[in-house]
Amino acid sequence: MKRLLITCITITLLLTGCTAQLGYRFADTFIEWQLDDYVELNDDQQQQVSTLIDELHVWHAQNELPKYREELAQLRTKIAENTLVYDDIDRVENKLWDFWATVQQRVAEHADLLQQLSVSQREALIDAMQSKLEEQREEEQEEAQSELLEQIDRVSRREERIKDWTGSITQQQQTIVRQWVRERPTGGYWLNYRARWNDEFADALLSEPMDMDAINALIVEPRQLRSQAHKDYTEVRTAVRHKYLWKLHQSLTDQQRQRLLEKADEYLALLDDLIADFADK
Repeated sequence: MKRLLITCITITLLLTGCTAQLGYRFADTFIEWQLDDYVELNDDQQQQVSTLIDELHVWHAQNELPKYREELAQLRTKIAENTLVYDDIDRVENKLWDFWATVQQRVAEHADLLQQLSVSQREALIDAMQSKLEEQREEEQEEAQSELLEQIDRVSRREERIKDWTGSITQQQQTIVRQWVRERPTGGYWLNYRARWNDEFADALLSEPMDMDAINALIVEPRQLRSQAHKDYTEVRTAVRHKYLWKLHQSLTDQQRQRLLEKADEYLALLDDLIADFADK
């Protein structure tokens, strides 16, 4: 119930791009904390949510984590043997989207739990979603006031993420990152898409009776609401990302490649531990 209600009620977070880096073992607790920011549940509802999240957590660990491990192991092998090709970037990314689609489908199977919310709870949920969206709009507007500083910040953040995997980076790689940030397309599509999703979700949630078909469609196929311009923008952005990820891969030194493999091994070991932890639950 924990996971189930979490994904259903905090669908805004889960399906519109908000992420949080917490330990996987405590993911269920984190979700419950996030849920409290959106709607106040009574004791019976809270118990259902807690049970559901636990069930989903175990399901994900037992059924999905082994898939993630297999994909990472294959990628690690290709990097180690220097057999990675450009098309592998697209293949891996599509595989990750497939993994996410499985989670979305699992959530949609239990979306009827939303029907347990009272009208006042539904309204409170919609208000909270709108408030979160407005906060993000304000942040985006503040960032847009200094495009140059924002670009510098993007370069810095991207370099730090690369360093986490490869250690220090070369001047050539710094140049690649700067080119990536400059060429990366910009547009105000994401928040407009989120706003449209929120509106559609609110209409379905507040309808009498609740429009479960619409809610299920929003969970399983949220990107159906993207405009053609948004889809075109995403396609260009993906192409740019793949282009520069490949350039970075080709620029790896032997030392960086070894660091990258060691980092992959750390994650494989972590996945092994998590899979073992949840095996008998």
